[in-house]
Order: sequence, then structure tokens, then C-alpha cells
Amino acid sequence: MSIYFAFSDENGEYKKDMNEKFIKSSPYYVRATFLMLASDWKKLNMGFRRIKQRFKLPLEKEIKWSYLWPLRKYQRDGRNIPENKPFYFLKDRDYNEVIDFVDSSLTLLSDLNYVKIIITITSNRHCPRINENDIYKMHIQDNMQRIEMELQDQEDNLCVLFIDSVSEKRNKFLRNVYFDMCQKGDFIQHYSHIKDSLNLEYSHHSVGIQFADYVAGSFGGFLKGYEKSKEIFNKRIRPYLRTGRNREILGFGIMEVPTSDKVRTHIMEKLNA
Repeated sequence: MSIYFAFSDENGEYKKDMNEKFIKSSPYYVRATFLMLASDWKKLNMGFRRIKQRFKLPLEKEIKWSYLWPLRKYQRDGRNIPENKPFYFLKDRDYNEVIDFVDSSLTLLSDLNYVKIIITITSNRHCPRINENDIYKMHIQDNMQRIEMELQDQEDNLCVLFIDSVSEKRNKFLRNVYFDMCQKGDFIQHYSHIKDSLNLEYSHHSVGIQFADYVAGSFGGFLKGYEKSKEIFNKRIRPYLRTGRNREILGFGIMEVPTSDKVRTHIMEKLNA
């Protein structure tokens, strides 16, 4: 029997009614899940702390992927970062140094005994008008299904899933959706390898959620064609994507939500470029 931890976080935004401005600013909504052995958690945690110390970054502060672009923009424009910005504590740190910290942190994945990454993506330009809660449910569902499939080879395997706390309303919705699927199943009749209660964690308290943030963020940047994101995704993330028996990624490690041949082709072109 093995106990696994799965940490899941999102990148980008989605809403039912989108105009062109929204789509250009947020072309994708991504959820990434990082699956590891629970016995490796301490190794990951300690390694992450050592890298933060090496970069002389405060241990108590979270370096979010979403801080990278505005930090770069402020520095490129020669403007001071306002004190009310959540990344103000990085005001004296060069953008390149901060993204090198993220890249160095992701090298810790190679030290773990087991890593699988699952990513779900909604292309806002191609998505039909679907209610927000339905999209969030579909993303959670696809991630749950792939975790269950991944662990079902041993009857006693068990996974505990943690996601980033977003808002009280969204948290309650996702917890109820998760519990309902665990109890009633879907096309997977029973989620026997996933603990029946969804765990909400503050990302700044959770190393695992921060890694899921880096996975989701780098994939979002990869889709947008950002060179540094492409480099990080291809080198640090892509080797750990869940695959099928014939090493297929799409449908196994990366799934479009909702199912769409056009979006799958779009992702495949990005992966094959």
C-alpha cells in the first residue's frame, strides 16, 4: 500500500460571458495537479526551504507565478512597485533572479521517487458558453478521474487531494462536488483510491500547492508562447506528465475541457512545435 499526496492549483480565469478584451488578457483557464508519494513530502519541503535560503528569499513569503510578469513589467518600465502590491517584498530583486528561483525549485522533482503531473485546460476562445461552476466541476472531475486511473493498479493505494483555497463560495462548491463524485461515482463507478474529503490549503502555507502553481503557470505561459515559460515547461514539467501505454500525453496527462477536437489539435501543435 502507498499513500500519495496530490496538490492542485489553477492559472488564468474563466467566465461564461467573455468579450475580446477578456480573452486576450486570459486566453486559457488551466488546472494542474502534482501527484507524489506522501513519504517524499518532507524531502520536497526541506529542499524547497534550502533553495529559498540559497536565493536569500524570505521563508515565510510565497513566490507566486503570477508575480513574475508584473515584476518584470515594473522593472522594464523603470517604475517603483507600490507598497500595496503583494509582490512588493521583491522590489529589490531582479526578475531574472526570481524566475531562476522558480526554475531551480522545479529541479527538486527529479529527487522524488514518484511524480506524475495532470493538466486540464479550457481555451476561452473556443469554449461554448458554459456556467462557471460547471467548468470548475469538469476540471476537478477530469483530475480526479486521472488520479484514480493512475493508482488503480494496487487496490490499497490511497491519494489525499489538496487544492488552493480561492473563496468561501468556490471552496464550498468544490468540496460538495468532490464528495458527491466520491460517493456516487461518474463514468468511474467508484473512486476507491481517493480519500473522500477534499482538503483546502492556503497556498502560502503549502509547498505542494506552490509547486502546482508553478506547473499551471508555466504551462499557461507555454501555451501563450513565452520563451522562458516554454523552456521551464519542456525541461522541468513535460517529463513528468502522465502518459498512456503508447506514451500519449493528450487524454492522459493533458485534457481539454470541454472535449474539443479543435482545442486538442491546438495543444498538439504547441507540443510538437
